[in-house]
Amino acid sequence: MHRSALAFAGHRRVMRARALTRAGVLPRVGAAAASTHTRASARASTAGAADAPLRTRVLPRTRHRGCAGAATSTAAAEAPLRRELSRHFFVCAVPMVGFGLMDNTIMIHAGNLIDCTLGVTFGLSTLSAAACGQICSDSAGVVFGGALDGLAKRLGLAPPRFTAAQRALPATRRVGLLGALAGVILGCSIGLLNLLVVDTRQTADLKARRFEEGGATDRHAFHVEADNAADEASTTLTIEGPDLPGLLASLSAALSAAGVHLVEASVRSGDVQGSVRDVFVVRDVHGGQVDDDALDDLARALLLAARDPLRAHHIKAQNAALQHKLMQLEGQVTTLEEQLDAACVSKRTKDSVREHKRRSTMPARWARDKGGG
Repeated sequence: MHRSALAFAGHRRVMRARALTRAGVLPRVGAAAASTHTRASARASTAGAADAPLRTRVLPRTRHRGCAGAATSTAAAEAPLRRELSRHFFVCAVPMVGFGLMDNTIMIHAGNLIDCTLGVTFGLSTLSAAACGQICSDSAGVVFGGALDGLAKRLGLAPPRFTAAQRALPATRRVGLLGALAGVILGCSIGLLNLLVVDTRQTADLKARRFEEGGATDRHAFHVEADNAADEASTTLTIEGPDLPGLLASLSAALSAAGVHLVEASVRSGDVQGSVRDVFVVRDVHGGQVDDDALDDLARALLLAARDPLRAHHIKAQNAALQHKLMQLEGQVTTLEEQLDAACVSKRTKDSVREHKRRSTMPARWARDKGGG
């Protein structure tokens, strides 16, 4: 009886040490040592008893789930410190600053290069060149994205000390998202500074020269001259090219957009049949001649304005061709409808003749019965 009481007391000490270890009160090493010491004390106490075999019943191990669950919920509910959230914001923002800067820089320079080369050769619009530049910038982001992350890590930014539960919190994810968004906006804004070193008028000049050189032997070519020597108080502009509808209105709108005042205008036929020669006498906003440095830009604007009626002329020609094809298709449809009507009439005539023959061969009585029914 004495041995059983001692064994039961030792077992209670062991179970208590295990419960305290699960609850986090005792460290595991200390708990294990306490458990071993308790078991040794129990064996020493029972060693001096009688030599009869000791039979003890091992009690089931009880898990203190309440204590463990309370500790876990406390750790999960613990919110990260404001200092750690700020560090997490900057760690997420710094790599995206580099990504936004690289993306805008490559897009601007690649788009400008494509616009000055392929755009001039194949007549691509500036928006199409910008789309091609975006493809180049996105490809560079995929290739060099790892290098940007490595460079950001070399800056010495210490990562936040979050636990697994804290990283899964919605507040932590929102702070990271805001940091990445702020970083990419800042990087793209810095990348816009590349526009200060890019000549945005170069593309328009190249396209105008391409159009002028390519159309030198074309019947739709335009020639523009700007002269300050003809009149001391005004500038003379001469435009010679094909006589197209809307040409005078387009040139007048270009002069108004350039900020010059029209003093005199004369329109007469050109040296080639179907061409026109327009002469404009203009002055600047101060009532004098246009500066010599601004003559090239003014002539380029008039040359580009002369292309708008030319495009309208081509579109009208295409519309006329489409209308002609549409009229042909309508004639074919009308012919098919007439043929279909004739076929239907022929079929009905044949059916009527066949029915008449069938009725004529019937016995008279059968015909009367059928008519009465």
